[in-house]
Amino acid sequence: MKKLLHIIASPREEESRTLQVANVFLKALQNNRSDWLLDELNLAKEELPALHLKQVSGKYVLLGGKDLFGRYKEAWAEILQHIERFKSADLYLISTPMWNFTIPYMLKHYIDVIVQPRYLFRYKKEGGVEGLVQNRKMVVISSRGGAYDGPSVSLDYQEPYLRAIFGMVGITDMTFIKAEPMDMGQIKRQEKLEAAKHAAIRLAEEINA
Repeated sequence: MKKLLHIIASPREEESRTLQVANVFLKALQNNRSDWLLDELNLAKEELPALHLKQVSGKYVLLGGKDLFGRYKEAWAEILQHIERFKSADLYLISTPMWNFTIPYMLKHYIDVIVQPRYLFRYKKEGGVEGLVQNRKMVVISSRGGAYDGPSVSLDYQEPYLRAIFGMVGITDMTFIKAEPMDMGQIKRQEKLEAAKHAAIRLAEEINA
């Protein structure tokens, strides 16, 4: 059975325009693929582990080529649980609005928790970085208040960052569905929201094929 990890970075629940599109995608995906197991991680409700001195110091233990030990191993228990949960998935769906041209703080926190050396990536002896999460697909569904497909494209720090960070760990097969603009009139909002939903259905059908 394949597993889809749905990472939710919106606190608005049923009022979320991002989740309206994401739910259409999930419904279309599950219509013909009952063999998919859905694992939902709601970052607006999840209490993620803090990254204080012990946790950060543990990262440098790993970077130094050593295994976690003693107080570092204990401090990393929750971090390792999130890493294993992430790595156990075959397909990722990230549902995130754009906040201040980038991602919400809760999604950044999650990324800082799971993107760790020797677990999601490693530095090669000959130089460069090798991603350790291979052969996975990722879908990012995002709603934005403005439009970032024209002169304002340089203000979109969301898509480039997500492509860079997940590309580094080995996930290069990424598809973005963007509902934009959402805050420039009701008629345009509804039109763009419907267009995003249709794109989500088409993508789910392609994955099902």
